[in-house]
Amino acid sequence: MKTKTKTVQDIFIQKLKETLPPSIGIAEEIAELLGISIDSAYRRIRGETDISINEIQTITKKYGISLDNIFSNLGDTVTFTYTKLTDSEVNFEKYLTRLYGHTKMLNTFPNRKLFYVAEELPIFYSFFDKQLTEFKLFYWQRSVLNIPQRQSQKFEFGIIDPKLVDLAHNCYLEYKKVPSVEIWHDKTIFTVTKQLEFYLESGVFANKKDALLLIQKVKELSKMLLENAEDSRKLKSDTGETYQLYSSEVVLGTNCIFLKVADTSHAYVSFNTMNSLNTSNSEFCEETEHWVKNIIKKSTLISGVAEKQRYQFFNKLNTAIDNCEARLNSF
Repeated sequence: MKTKTKTVQDIFIQKLKETLPPSIGIAEEIAELLGISIDSAYRRIRGETDISINEIQTITKKYGISLDNIFSNLGDTVTFTYTKLTDSEVNFEKYLTRLYGHTKMLNTFPNRKLFYVAEELPIFYSFFDKQLTEFKLFYWQRSVLNIPQRQSQKFEFGIIDPKLVDLAHNCYLEYKKVPSVEIWHDKTIFTVTKQLEFYLESGVFANKKDALLLIQKVKELSKMLLENAEDSRKLKSDTGETYQLYSSEVVLGTNCIFLKVADTSHAYVSFNTMNSLNTSNSEFCEETEHWVKNIIKKSTLISGVAEKQRYQFFNKLNTAIDNCEARLNSF
């Protein structure tokens, strides 16, 4: 018996199945999304009815399926998706909404693992505490996105819309549920400490005491990370190992997230300071996975039983935080 050759539509349907959370039936989802009957949905799944271009657009828009993986497998061509970020607070809210949606959906899959190569403080940890979140949101809006209304403002608590702060903090809470492997170096924490020093020295803080309060929040973040590393867990309620932390002596050069979800992979590569390009292109993801594994091989595991190495790493990290606090006090 001849094996049926897979059509483009077969591959597209398979990609959709891999993208959907286990709790969602593909026929029911297609029917609801396209406004068709269950029977019509099944005919599309079986390939008896062609899926139209408009229907493909509707499905890919909701689930972020890359047509690059469907229509092309050229080694030198990769299609990325991203959220547009310009000098607009509205676009910034869309960015956070998408980040939250992606992280929340990720937690609907039982088999998931995230690898985070952290040249800078991982974005989720910027939202660890609501006051720290507010500072980071203000910094990005003023100094990265150059939102006009922020240029003449000084930072003080309450300046950012609480709805935006809550949305960002919820991204962190969802990330806490994702089993993760993080690779840091001892200067990763400098992202936030340098920003605090720069803003205080430049007169952007309305009150010096706010900068000193924020460095205390960074200390709390360090304490939380140490506890996670000691327990190899991100949540006390986790029954197995959900957290691994590596220390790299090599300058990492970029921020990158590599994600394994069931049988699929995704790569997120940083650009424009805080944004990222996302692809599920198989060849690109394979190369990214290979790169991440090579970095891990050259790094030192400091979570779990590696007590000595963990002490040395966090001693450097906390010394950097203490030095920042001393400089803030001296301004």
